[in-house]
Amino acid sequence: MSLPVNSFDEFTRLREVIVGEPHGYTSHDADSSFRLFYLDNVTPTAAAGGRELAIPPQLVDELEEDVEGFCAALTQAGVQVLRPEPVTDRTVICSPWWSARETPPLNVRDQTIILGDTIVETAPHIRGRVFENDYLKPHFYRYLNAGSGWLSMPRPALARQSLDPSFFDGQPVDLSAVTGDTDTRVLPGLGHELIFDGAQCIRLGRDVLVNVANTNHDLGLTWLRRAFPGLRFHRVDAIADSHIDSIVVPLRPGLLMLRSRDYLDTLPEPLHSWDIIIPPEQSEDAFPDYSDFGFNLTSRYIDINVLSIDEDTVVVNSLCTDLMRTLEKHGLTVIPVQHRHRRLFGGGFHCFTLDTVRAGGPEDYLA
Repeated sequence: MSLPVNSFDEFTRLREVIVGEPHGYTSHDADSSFRLFYLDNVTPTAAAGGRELAIPPQLVDELEEDVEGFCAALTQAGVQVLRPEPVTDRTVICSPWWSARETPPLNVRDQTIILGDTIVETAPHIRGRVFENDYLKPHFYRYLNAGSGWLSMPRPALARQSLDPSFFDGQPVDLSAVTGDTDTRVLPGLGHELIFDGAQCIRLGRDVLVNVANTNHDLGLTWLRRAFPGLRFHRVDAIADSHIDSIVVPLRPGLLMLRSRDYLDTLPEPLHSWDIIIPPEQSEDAFPDYSDFGFNLTSRYIDINVLSIDEDTVVVNSLCTDLMRTLEKHGLTVIPVQHRHRRLFGGGFHCFTLDTVRAGGPEDYLA
């Protein structure tokens, strides 16, 4: 019998999880929405005359091996693992305003957030991800039939000028590839839309931290507060352009991993008294060199993107030995799992997962 969703936090005992599916992820479609989303890291450059960022087949195969190893480790830890349907033929998807090649459902944290007993489909930033959740819907319907709630944020048109690039104002970055947005049509009268990813949120029982970096996100926060009046949403002002699960990582009540102590003042006051883990720095030499084909998608902090099995156990990239030792010194049991190409496919273990059933409830961790 299927369980309803129950997921209020990032660290109580994990019982059921959806792990993303990388099959068919042979390239990125670098349209203007994709370029803006990854602008804070390395702006990818497509071949002249096109916008496809091809990924060597060997690296796709290695990603699939690593994800299968991740699933096996979760299963061995007693977690029920569910998977989306694989993409067998990546199609071009279209709206009246744009066209894009679809993205496989690998980083499932982004397009959905579980808030207690409710599935919330979010409002995609990248056009190629608009229909990504369709591959998860067989599971969503089982959860619905088991008694779960299911809501969706308004689907954005993602027409020209829907995206707000103001986070980058005054920064030494080249916005020319995205501000013109010439690969889309204008929808007259449409301004900045509600555009929001699940990984902009960190859940702590009744409290949810929400990163807001622009007008798109501010509309998302407003929607969440209206839809969930029983939860407390704490606005965190622009600590990143979008996702924060490689910056703020609660490991259990009273223990928080932060990319840098500089972020602490941006967080709610009760978190200031928690024990803080600052992870060791990763050098560029710790990652594969993709200079032959010209892009990384994530920063060198991506290995902070860990997944907690419970308050004492965490899955960590086995290639990040310094981080494993640091977490073990704080009394955590580490499950090492290899993840070679996390900077190429834009996600770590937290990104790859949607934790649908955890043991915890609506606790007052920040009361």
